[in-house]
Amino acid sequence: MTGRGDDLARRPLPGELARLLHDLRGPLNSAGIHLEVLKRAVADDPVAADSLRTIVQQLGRLAAMLPDVLTVAAIEVGAFESISLRDVVRQAAEPYGSAVIIDGGEWPTVRGDAAAIVLALGELIGNAVEATKEGAPPPRVTPVRAEGEVAVSVRDHGAGLRTTNPKLLIRLGQSAKPGHRGYGLLIAERVARLHNGRLTFESIPEGATVSLILPL
Repeated sequence: MTGRGDDLARRPLPGELARLLHDLRGPLNSAGIHLEVLKRAVADDPVAADSLRTIVQQLGRLAAMLPDVLTVAAIEVGAFESISLRDVVRQAAEPYGSAVIIDGGEWPTVRGDAAAIVLALGELIGNAVEATKEGAPPPRVTPVRAEGEVAVSVRDHGAGLRTTNPKLLIRLGQSAKPGHRGYGLLIAERVARLHNGRLTFESIPEGATVSLILPL
């Protein structure tokens, strides 16, 4: 099942970002071509040849990352309005059906861009569904109030987190799942920041909890 980030990736970039991507690809492609020529020139030097192969690989990696970077940078929010967190959570969880449990407690109202928050929560919920082991309880989404803010916490029953440091987790290409571009958390974090919020991570027994924190 693809996440909303994959849908976002299929949308055309805004004109100015599309032109920027085109301009950046030019020198990268030129550098790659000239490095291929150099590889033939140093074929008899194993150390130099190995270094050039690494440079070519890293340039290719950089070229592949650029569209994702600009896609995340293109995310903006519209006018803020009063929205029900319960409603946006239901929209975000809808593609996953009974594979997600939405807590029946009291859900507060916040101000924000409903579509953007649905996008962010869709990424967190999708990650939780995929992380949960077969036969384990489904992920649960719960509101947790604190002073002046609310956490929409998504708890999974997976293998847990290797770290809870956001700087190490929210990085492009960090997904270990085959076929994933690894920018779902970047999308969620950008939406959180545009709402003056943040993401938090907690590793717990038999799983993990990722929370989208929003001001009340």
